[in-house]
Amino acid sequence: MSSLATRLVLMGREEEVSIARRSVAERVRAWGFIDEETTETIRLIISELVSNAVVHGEGPVTITVLGRPSGLLIDVRDGNHEAPRTGSFGTENEHGRGLALVDALAVRSGWEPLGRGKRVWAEVALPRVRSVGSRTPCEQPLRPAV
Repeated sequence: MSSLATRLVLMGREEEVSIARRSVAERVRAWGFIDEETTETIRLIISELVSNAVVHGEGPVTITVLGRPSGLLIDVRDGNHEAPRTGSFGTENEHGRGLALVDALAVRSGWEPLGRGKRVWAEVALPRVRSVGSRTPCEQPLRPAV
């Protein structure tokens, strides 16, 4: 698989989170190499990163997704240069779990400041896709019944 990319720019409004989640999942599924479990992982990560950018960021939110042989890189940028923070995990607290969820779902994740904001990213493992006709050593070709 060669590198594939998609980009989506949002105004930074809360109602755009569901649009981002759906749009990115549809675009990546169109590439044809992910399964439903990976699609759901991508939806959750997009939801959390974009929600954080909308709630805690400033200005437009830019989402870039790169599909590479090493995995899928999800990059979310906003205009706030402050570090993202993980909240407390009390039973009464409904917020603050998003980055911990991203860390649990992603192979790697992180953030870095940019000139006018920050970049928060996560890398998702892609399922192994076997080429047509390939077999593992223990698989035997089917033979007609006699």
